Amino acid sequence: MTVLAIVLHQGAVGVDNNFTIFRAAFRHLAAGQDLYADYPSEQGDEFKYSPTFALLFAPFSRTPVLVALLLWNSLNALLLFYAVRRLLPGRDGTIALALVYLEVVRATQRAQANALVAALMILGYLALERRRQLAGVLAIALGTFVKIFPIAALALAIFHARRVRVALAFAAAIVAGAALPLLVTSPSHLAAQYARWYAIEGRDAFASAQGGGGAGLYGGVMYQLRLWLGVQWPNWPIQLVGLIVQLAPLARRQHWSDPDFRLRYLCSLLVFVVIFNHQAESPSFVIAVTGIAVWFASSARRPLDVALMALTLLIVSVSSTELVPHWLQRDVFVKYRLKTVPCALVWLVMQAELLGLRRRSHRPGGGENPQADVGAPYGSTATSDASAWPGWR
Repeated sequence: MTVLAIVLHQGAVGVDNNFTIFRAAFRHLAAGQDLYADYPSEQGDEFKYSPTFALLFAPFSRTPVLVALLLWNSLNALLLFYAVRRLLPGRDGTIALALVYLEVVRATQRAQANALVAALMILGYLALERRRQLAGVLAIALGTFVKIFPIAALALAIFHARRVRVALAFAAAIVAGAALPLLVTSPSHLAAQYARWYAIEGRDAFASAQGGGGAGLYGGVMYQLRLWLGVQWPNWPIQLVGLIVQLAPLARRQHWSDPDFRLRYLCSLLVFVVIFNHQAESPSFVIAVTGIAVWFASSARRPLDVALMALTLLIVSVSSTELVPHWLQRDVFVKYRLKTVPCALVWLVMQAELLGLRRRSHRPGGGENPQADVGAPYGSTATSDASAWPGWR
């Protein structure tokens, strides 16, 4: 009902510019036009997604606009609902979904693909947990074609017994997916599209963290360092440090057999791809909040956990609603890009748990096992003896 209400409202006041850009992208691709050029008479911004995404949006481009918007928003919201329920069945899943509700509404209002990306990363994780390598690879590859950063979910394959096979299958999926636009365009035009896309992404990746303005860019941790330390560093060195910290827990190979360790790593990854994304926008935080909500719902909820979850809800979710005066949003929350701060704090706590610097707490007698519907990982009963688990071999 929420999605329908949002679509009806946009039908009255005008469809969000993001959706207009997405719909136009397929027409431009099929007509052999430059996907990444300015089209001021059609849309208010540039298209910055992959040519494959433009092709995959074809069904929503050919359908009447409000029907297409309803289908697109429903796909995003319902797929995330389904993914979280599969990840955390029962009461814990209900809690996680309640905590992420406001972020899903915000992403839906902007017709963004962030809820879809979060769902695909979770579904990729679940498929790999169930030894469904192809399904896991396809979910992660599809997310990568929507927005590049979901490729980080490929790190989840390190836990898999057949990780080399997974990597090769992913490479094949990327090659096949990148070639899909050939269904509607010529090889020369497609090559030119990829060259333009690469140039745009390269320009943004090596720029200094600006934090954005009218576009609502938050600039992640990079902007926070620029703001508080007064430095003008490029994005990539800070992102590299963040990547090293994100990958560091994988060195604890003896914990690969622990389902809870793998679940916590997924949560950490969902936060990481937002707070170290130099182009993170307000709707992007549905991905980070999903990771935080799953982490919180599956924990014992100690005082620090509760405080961090409350801080996340207040600063990330509630701050953008009508409950907060516009001047406070503009002069404090947006000016200082505060959404990144609680997410970064939670990410640091997650990393401390994954690195063994903070004891992970489970709720005594509480709720369902987060992995209850996963079954024995990769066909082997989980055990503290890593050598007995196929993920070792």
